Amino acid sequence: MSEQKNSMRTTVIIRVVACLIILLIGLGGFRFLKSRKKAPSHAVQVERPLKVAAVAAMFADVPVSIEAHGELRSIRMVEIAAEVAGSVVEVHPRLQTGEVIAKGELLFAIDDRDYRNDYESNRARLAILKRDKELTAKELERARILFEKNKVGTRAGVEKAEQAANNSADKLAQVQQAMIRAEINLERCMVYAPFTCRITSKNIEKGQYVAPGKIVLGLADDSVLELEVPLDSRDAFAWLQFSENKVAQSASAGSDAWFSAVKPVECEVVWTEDAGNRAVATMNRVSFFDQKTRTVKVVLRLDSKQFAEKNIPMPLVSGMFCRVVIPGGTMKKVVGLPRWAVSFENTVYVVRDGRLETVPVKVARVQDNKAYVNDGLDQGDMVVTTRLVNPLERSLVDVIQTATPSPEGEK
Repeated sequence: MSEQKNSMRTTVIIRVVACLIILLIGLGGFRFLKSRKKAPSHAVQVERPLKVAAVAAMFADVPVSIEAHGELRSIRMVEIAAEVAGSVVEVHPRLQTGEVIAKGELLFAIDDRDYRNDYESNRARLAILKRDKELTAKELERARILFEKNKVGTRAGVEKAEQAANNSADKLAQVQQAMIRAEINLERCMVYAPFTCRITSKNIEKGQYVAPGKIVLGLADDSVLELEVPLDSRDAFAWLQFSENKVAQSASAGSDAWFSAVKPVECEVVWTEDAGNRAVATMNRVSFFDQKTRTVKVVLRLDSKQFAEKNIPMPLVSGMFCRVVIPGGTMKKVVGLPRWAVSFENTVYVVRDGRLETVPVKVARVQDNKAYVNDGLDQGDMVVTTRLVNPLERSLVDVIQTATPSPEGEK
């Protein structure tokens, strides 16, 4: 029994010694490896600059151009109606929609035989009634003289002669009026072009019976075209050029509760379908203020003679949708920057002392893809034109491209 206990004690001691030896070996290996370890080298952090393009802020006076769109229309649109009843006996040989007919040419004619017969019969009656009037007037004068001087006849006789003279004069006046009406109706049977016109609509044919008041023709005067365009009220009030003498204008026009007369500046009109088809129009007037859309409508006039002078086969015509460029006032001391250089919050990035700074600015106007700044910048400030997305304030900046912005703002 004692031998068995000794054997177990020996086994335990051996195991303990083995564990200690293993621990000592591991500790030695750890120390060996630790002695072989080298300290890491010190990493130096270098700030990397943002590479950007920038322009130098230069103040200048820049003219304003206001762009708008509208539809050309003829200055005069006339509807011709028959003024007398009758059958159409003649029409112009080119009386068709789109044809141009010169002023004074016959458009159509209505059978005038009934009206001519009335005129001739009234003229014949007029000659008779004139003679009757002369006879009754003489009879009245004779009866008055006999009664007043010779005491022949009676007062009733004189009055009867006067009544006959008055009746004769009344009939004469009635026939004269009837003759005038017949003459007017004769003239109305022949309808002439009131101006050099383009036929816009036609509802008449030879042999057709027409009644008074029926619209048979539509005419347009293309010698002068008008273009009515809406302008943002803020643009109109800030940049549209008005006459300076408001008082004189109001006194001559009789009202001061409307806009001053606009200056007759020349404006460029371009057909939206073809940029090569363009013309020059003149600012004419302010026609309307729309309180719903907050727009001011202005009217420009375009003289079509310029197309004839240039022999243009397909000019700007009524119905074309056009873009117009209106010269406005002048922006004083502004800096023209690319539109993307100014954020929607009206801020720009400026390089100062090699660092990026966010600067709030005031934009006077956006025009031709340029933002014109009139407050917030100093002369010579380097404004970043590279598109940056949420850069860190005071970041190091490396300007790789510099330029001076064009005051007029190239497209």
